[in-house]
Amino acid sequence: MFGLFAIGLAERFIPVLPSYGILIAIGIAAVDEAWSVPVAIIATTTGSFSGGLALYLLVCALGQNRSVRLLYRSTRLLGLSSARIGKTVASFRARERTLIFVSQLIPTVRLVAPVVAGLIHADFRRFAGGTVLGITLWNGLFIAAGYFAVLVAPGMSASTLAIKMLVLLIVTEALLALTWRVAVRCRWRAGRRGSRA
Repeated sequence: MFGLFAIGLAERFIPVLPSYGILIAIGIAAVDEAWSVPVAIIATTTGSFSGGLALYLLVCALGQNRSVRLLYRSTRLLGLSSARIGKTVASFRARERTLIFVSQLIPTVRLVAPVVAGLIHADFRRFAGGTVLGITLWNGLFIAAGYFAVLVAPGMSASTLAIKMLVLLIVTEALLALTWRVAVRCRWRAGRRGSRA
């Protein structure tokens, strides 16, 4: 249990760990009864939420100016541009409730989401509830994928499965982003037509 908790916690502070790969491996190990799937989900979710909560509270305690500087410096290490972080902060302010949850389902963004939530002083209950739900869904999907993949294809290695899941994740997120962008453009065009009439 403590090892699973530590893995969830480490994922928040060591971004080189690909969480989907580790979670798939945890699901694979559950087949050999190293732990049960529910225990794995609860322990990793608790660890990841604890790390996210620590970041949220740290940013709230630091104050806005220092937090902004820290955010931009740390996101450069993750490969995110200042423009993207600026958009993320603005989106969080506009759609706080939804984005706290959704941000936990987007690789890399999920790591900085608690910092952004602290930066905008998001409501603590919304932050805690949305973050726990998002982390549980993320961890549960990948742990279950590892578990069921071994049952369906017993000879598949963890690394092969992790690569296949990464490709599936990238394709799914690209399709969702494209769908979102098309929907926003359609709304924007409809709004312009309505204002002309």
